[in-house]
Amino acid sequence: MKSIFKKRDSKATRHESRSHKERLTPAVASERIQDYSHKSPRLISDKFAYLALGNNMPNIPIPEPPDPTSKPGAYLRSIHAVRQRTRLVLDEAKSNALYHFDVDMSKFKNTADYVVSIIKRDFHEDYASIPPHGRWQHFEVGGRPRVTQLLQSWPNSIDNQERTRRLIDLFLVSVLLDAGAGDNWSYKSKESGKVYARSEGLAVASLEMFKAGAFSSVPTQPHQVDAAGLKKVTIETLAKGMQVTEANPMSGLEGRTGLLIRLSSALQDTEIFGADGRPGNMIGRHVLRDDLRYAEVI
Repeated sequence: MKSIFKKRDSKATRHESRSHKERLTPAVASERIQDYSHKSPRLISDKFAYLALGNNMPNIPIPEPPDPTSKPGAYLRSIHAVRQRTRLVLDEAKSNALYHFDVDMSKFKNTADYVVSIIKRDFHEDYASIPPHGRWQHFEVGGRPRVTQLLQSWPNSIDNQERTRRLIDLFLVSVLLDAGAGDNWSYKSKESGKVYARSEGLAVASLEMFKAGAFSSVPTQPHQVDAAGLKKVTIETLAKGMQVTEANPMSGLEGRTGLLIRLSSALQDTEIFGADGRPGNMIGRHVLRDDLRYAEVI
């Protein structure tokens, strides 16, 4: 199976000066791509043919999502709402106007067939049994409801708006830290003593760092993420928080640190993230109406 996406050479500069709406001319390229069997993934060498872009992907109408005015909580949780937003990216991809990837939509059918085959292999046609998979589930590795426990640890004086802000703070930073850590890295939870690796390990590590105030600039309020707190993050502090040593190496530690520092700069937009530069403050501008019951989202 050939991949739809092929990462562009990071050193290439031919597209850097184009405007957001410019459409690119496909180019011939070669790349090592992943050809997955159902049993054992392996790498093969292959060459991309001239990229066949356009409307090879079926343009299936998407049903309307729940009304965001009358049912804002349902809207935010709706797959239809997700599809509406991601279609903006899809339209750019189909026009080969993404900044970091070339797109070959002629591989769409092969990719879809492969995904369907994996679902049928693992779940047959019992689709309702497919468990949700995301950062929340990573946090609860080992059957421990860590997010619920975090919410319960906050006093009743913390209203639902602030609870929502704190969860957005946590989830955003944790997801940004979630990239391949390598096969040799693991994390031993300070709370349970259990050892986790990969996404689950990164989730638990980032949660425990969050609870310790690693991303906050306010000593009296460790359970938040803000621009000033992220600005102080260094490779050394992140390595300590993630328990990285020579015997427990992590891939991409420097890149993760740089990503948090760049997020710090982005959070300085006070119009969106407030004077304290918190990711959670975006709820007041882009996501939720003032009269929304925040408990719907939590």
